Amino acid sequence: MPALLLRIFIPEIAIILRSAWYQLMNLIFNLLFFLYFSCLGIYGPYLAVYLADKNFSGVQIGFLLGSLPIAILIASPIWSYFSDVLNKRKILLVVGCLGAGLSTYALGRADQYSLNFLWIILMAIMSAPILPIGTAIVLDALESQGSREKFSLVRLWGSLGFAITSLIWGTFFLEEITRYLPWGLAGLFFLLGAISLLLPEKATDFTYSGLSGLKILTQNKRFTFYLLGSVFIGASISAYNNYQTIFFQSLDASALLIGIIVSIQAFVEIPTMLWMPFLFKHLSMRVMIMIGAFALILRWALYLITQQGIYALPIQLLNGLGIPAFFVVGVAYVDRIVSPKWRATAQGLYNAALLGIGSGIGVYLAGMVYEWFNVRSIWVLNIIFGLIGMVLLGLAFWGPKTGE
Repeated sequence: MPALLLRIFIPEIAIILRSAWYQLMNLIFNLLFFLYFSCLGIYGPYLAVYLADKNFSGVQIGFLLGSLPIAILIASPIWSYFSDVLNKRKILLVVGCLGAGLSTYALGRADQYSLNFLWIILMAIMSAPILPIGTAIVLDALESQGSREKFSLVRLWGSLGFAITSLIWGTFFLEEITRYLPWGLAGLFFLLGAISLLLPEKATDFTYSGLSGLKILTQNKRFTFYLLGSVFIGASISAYNNYQTIFFQSLDASALLIGIIVSIQAFVEIPTMLWMPFLFKHLSMRVMIMIGAFALILRWALYLITQQGIYALPIQLLNGLGIPAFFVVGVAYVDRIVSPKWRATAQGLYNAALLGIGSGIGVYLAGMVYEWFNVRSIWVLNIIFGLIGMVLLGLAFWGPKTGE
């Protein structure tokens, strides 16, 4: 009788424990994305204001902001490649979080421009692996659960973190950004490192040989064209991220309104991400990505004719289509067209294209346009970026597909 009871209840207990474990891991994944995008919610919209309040010149600020994507471009694929080859994703992720936190702490104690430049660049280098490696870990875990399509439900916590943090900092800390930005950011990075220690580390049986993986990826024409298209989409997004506050200030928007405008763009992403598992079943990834690219172009066109800050609020609704297309669907698309063996490497290259090369091009050219013309002219540049990006994405989706 006891043996019979054990045979009946042990499988049930195992199912309950496995379900509880999955729920705990999903909670940790949610916290990981919430905290990382909370970091972005601080330094993304407000780093330029922070530097300006420290009385650095426009040339100095432009040089530093333009150097950040270069640092990400170099660092992100290297971190991701070694995380795949060494199969030490979690350790490298923790190291990156702690290094970013220490760099940001040092930034708060730096006065000279050279030291500010050093610590911000080091922060970018150390934080570069967080998104691609963290994404690879989450995708591995969701795949083992048989629920990879639910990545959007994890990623929406990133949007929530960005929205809440950018609203709080824009509303309450914008006037004293030099005092609070480094300490708040350092604390979030340290907390992110602590959460990363709880992530699962998946053992793999893959074997690696030199740089063969990079050769395989670059021979994948679909992947190559998608990266090229992402460069120009990323250029438009980064130009917006770095100059949005200046644009809204040019419309005489108050600090409270700017905080609301910046934060609401992330809030409107959440409904789209909640619907993403349903959309994946009824729309192809190609269609969703192209819709997102068009939504971004339309957004820049509407900004071009906007004359008052309050009118930016309804325009931000388009962010709910544009950003999830590249930071959720795009991630899934890259994961689908490359081997799981090179999951982190592929995400690192995608991150470098979108936020490295693209960001560098966008910030640098937007700065030139701002200096030669005015901040409104940046939206013309963004429309051009978007159109070029859509053409390249079309080649990725409907062009040559050999080498996969």
